[in-house]
Amino acid sequence: MMLKRGARVSKNDFDSFIYKKPNLFPIELKSTQSKSISFNEKIIKSHQIKALEDASKYDGLIAGFIMNFRDFDNETYFVHINEFVKLKYYAENQIKDHKYKSKLNKSSISLDNCREIGVHLLNRKKQVKYTYYVNKLLDELIERYGVK
Repeated sequence: MMLKRGARVSKNDFDSFIYKKPNLFPIELKSTQSKSISFNEKIIKSHQIKALEDASKYDGLIAGFIMNFRDFDNETYFVHINEFVKLKYYAENQIKDHKYKSKLNKSSISLDNCREIGVHLLNRKKQVKYTYYVNKLLDELIERYGVK
């Protein structure tokens, strides 16, 4: 089905929600075959970043990206929105005085950046598809970012 020229499509703030008592996880999903995910507006939209930032201000909400690097053993990481925004700011403004060990690219977040600031989402390839250990990820996220 084609949309009529000029038709508006609603902007979804999040790709998914995950709930594990007592936390709600607004999630934006990103996947790539390359070793980095571009900050380009076509890939990571500014309204998605803003919605995740707004959500993270509420107690019990842990917001962020799940970034999947398919061609690198399907490595997958949860990157909290606050960590993402900070890294993006340092990268785009090419600020040299930062705490990151991995190299910052002004136009993308790399697999190495995700390894450094993210929480690894374990997965295992069965025969063709992957099994993701989401409960383990949620436990780690609640431990790190949950209400204290």
